[in-house]
Amino acid sequence: MKKIRILLPILVAVIAVFCFTQCKKNHDCTMHIECYYSDNGLDTGAICSNAHIVVGKPEYADYARADGYTNNQGVFEHIFPYPALLDVVANKADTTWDEEGNIVEVKYYTGAAQVQVNDGETTSKTILMVRTY
Repeated sequence: MKKIRILLPILVAVIAVFCFTQCKKNHDCTMHIECYYSDNGLDTGAICSNAHIVVGKPEYADYARADGYTNNQGVFEHIFPYPALLDVVANKADTTWDEEGNIVEVKYYTGAAQVQVNDGETTSKTILMVRTY
């Protein structure tokens, strides 16, 4: 009977610890990309909206790839389930039209970066879009 009196509170305490403690960790790895035009690759210029963003390479796992466009503020965001070091490439083609609807000029811009996303963190990166041709 004495053993039950000693073991019962210990057993209740162990069960209470398992029931009332949780290890909830935010595993979302958020990537925040901002794209800007750049004349020389060093200085930022205007916001680059509607730039095509490709995250990852074809040989990457599906959860480590993303594809989309920047919004009107030049921002692209994506949430990854696991931490990773990811390659990011941004492309944009700006077309100038005349009054008759003919193409006058097409300017191509490209930028690239590597982004390390971590558990429970938002990682921000600025990509400078340099005119390629």
